[in-house]
Amino acid sequence: MLFTSPYKDISLPTQDLPSFLFEYADRHSIFGNNPDHVTFSDNTSTLTYAELRQQSHMFASGLVNRLQLPKQSNIGILLPNTTKYPVVVLGSLMAGMVCALANPAYAVGELQHFLQQVDAALVVTTCELVPIVLDALNQTNLNMSRDRILTIDGTSNNIQHCMVGTPYSQFRITSMEKAQATPAFILQSSGTTGMPKGMVLSHSNVVCNILQNIAFEACDSIISAGEHNVTQQTHVVCLPFFHSYGLVLMLLVPVAKGHRQLIMRTFDLEQMCKLIETHSVSVAHLVPPIIIQLAKSPVVEKYDLSSLVFISCGAAPLTRETQSIIQKRIGCAVTQAYGLSEASPVTHRSPTLGAPAGSVGYLVPSMQCKIIDESGNVLGKMQPGELCVRGPNVMLGYLNDPEATAESIKNGFLHTGDIGYVDNNGFYFISDRKKELIKYKGFQVAPAELEGVLLDHSAVLDAAVIPVFDRIHETEVPKAFIVVDPKMASSMLAQEINEWLTKRVATYKLLRGGVEIVDNIPKSASGKILRRVLKDRERARRNRPKL
Repeated sequence: MLFTSPYKDISLPTQDLPSFLFEYADRHSIFGNNPDHVTFSDNTSTLTYAELRQQSHMFASGLVNRLQLPKQSNIGILLPNTTKYPVVVLGSLMAGMVCALANPAYAVGELQHFLQQVDAALVVTTCELVPIVLDALNQTNLNMSRDRILTIDGTSNNIQHCMVGTPYSQFRITSMEKAQATPAFILQSSGTTGMPKGMVLSHSNVVCNILQNIAFEACDSIISAGEHNVTQQTHVVCLPFFHSYGLVLMLLVPVAKGHRQLIMRTFDLEQMCKLIETHSVSVAHLVPPIIIQLAKSPVVEKYDLSSLVFISCGAAPLTRETQSIIQKRIGCAVTQAYGLSEASPVTHRSPTLGAPAGSVGYLVPSMQCKIIDESGNVLGKMQPGELCVRGPNVMLGYLNDPEATAESIKNGFLHTGDIGYVDNNGFYFISDRKKELIKYKGFQVAPAELEGVLLDHSAVLDAAVIPVFDRIHETEVPKAFIVVDPKMASSMLAQEINEWLTKRVATYKLLRGGVEIVDNIPKSASGKILRRVLKDRERARRNRPKL
């Protein structure tokens, strides 16, 4: 059975991304009448719409005229969240370059893999990260000179030297076919199962997802009313721009819609609450680890967060219980979204009214979905299986990896690897990653479900569940790693939690692999649990020779 979106299809774009953004903003947003409105600000600087446009053009001119980079060169962008980020991204695209985004927290080995993978012609970073970039470059066969490493701070090789006002030939796309075929971004996969792959998104992919989100929000009474009730919406940005979630929903959509973005360079719960109170923030796009802190931390009680109209959660599943706690504590709508970077990234969004708790909502406009079982048979409503999505926002493919692309995209459908179902009203629910299901004696155990239950325990601040192999019974069993509230720690807590769980889940879901208390749960920048890190740690411990 093929499922479709309840919303009207969008019109497919015929423009490059920067041209679309600025023309849309001029026609539809507050920036069109007042370009001096601030669009991005952090704790050290502000950037108005007029400055964003001017500086982006100047950076593009420098890439074309001063550095003379060929069109479609890959620009490695290794930056924390900053007001310079949108300038570098949009300027690179205006010059006809491809933005290859990377995590500024990468270690040398990870950065070497990234630079080699994307064949970077230029790197834009910070002074602090230059030594790491140089170390990584020394481990590649790239012939990049030191003057091709630009920084947004300091005096040596600052991007200001590259920003010139001389005329240049701006890269333009004027046909649907070219918009669909021309790469705009190379994003890195989360690396939850190995070294990150490069995901190539076209100009059309990203513009389509911007339009899909705008069209969805226009149909939501709470969101659209909130936009009409204020001169300019203010959002808080605490997710990284290098991730698709932050890039599209917190950098690109706000430019089109005229929102002000308060940028946090690194996340701090108290700082976020202070920003919300001080600036009357109306919208926050968050991930489960931050939502959990909002639900449990006493810091929240110190601040007035009543300006929030809604909180949207994405990147990983949020339990119904946590969603309910947040709605009661903050007093605003809490919705879930679903997607993946390969889909630029949003495929589902939940309306602020009427969506069942735990649902990721409806398909966004112009999306189709089918749900299949392990044999590839197409399933109907209320039947769990792997979600496969098709739409104009699905990526071009994995960089230089046709096999992985063919494995992931079949007949236009992106196989998400996520298990879920659609109910009789068209709402979607995600239960877990297909590859992460624990096989216990023929039963399938979803780690995310157990993690959600564990987080309901008052002593548990964070949790992750992985499979470990039980050699005696020759089967996988679940093991939990938990972070506990120091005030509630005790020598018997792990045992108590395991006993507490027996009253809340089926017998086959019990933590037969044990419960281990840890200081933190390893996670990617987007908030996804890095189970492979825990699996590697557990494997090393079990293989360690006994003395």
